[in-house]
Amino acid sequence: MSNVYPSWWNQTITVFNKYEHPDTRVITWYKTILTGCFWKYTTNKITMGDTTLETNVTLCRVPVNPMFKERYEWEKLTANVRGNFFTFGPGDIIVKGEVADTVNEYEAGKRSSDLMKKYKRLQGCMLIEACSINTGGGRGSEHYLVRGT
Repeated sequence: MSNVYPSWWNQTITVFNKYEHPDTRVITWYKTILTGCFWKYTTNKITMGDTTLETNVTLCRVPVNPMFKERYEWEKLTANVRGNFFTFGPGDIIVKGEVADTVNEYEAGKRSSDLMKKYKRLQGCMLIEACSINTGGGRGSEHYLVRGT
């Protein structure tokens, strides 16, 4: 199947992948810029009896990309190779648009919480909660569906 994406998949995003070293617990962030993505704000409603809860949700669809690795594969890469690839997992951050920022949990003003605060106010960002890998099996428009808040 060919991968032809709709014209409204026209957003650029910046992905920040979080890696925590299993022994030292030191956190390193890796940044990737991706184009041709879809970005949408929506709501999620849950009704329990007479009570309805509504939350804001952000959806992002990212075209299939040879530099994508599933989380378990990405985490196995060595530090000098990991930055050549990207992944999507809970705790990672996506900012709508291309941004020059870097994330360093050990420097005031550059922590992940600082990044989220800055871009939630401006053009939008999300903390990833889940990712569906919609590839293979003869699918058209293969992509990764990322959901977050």
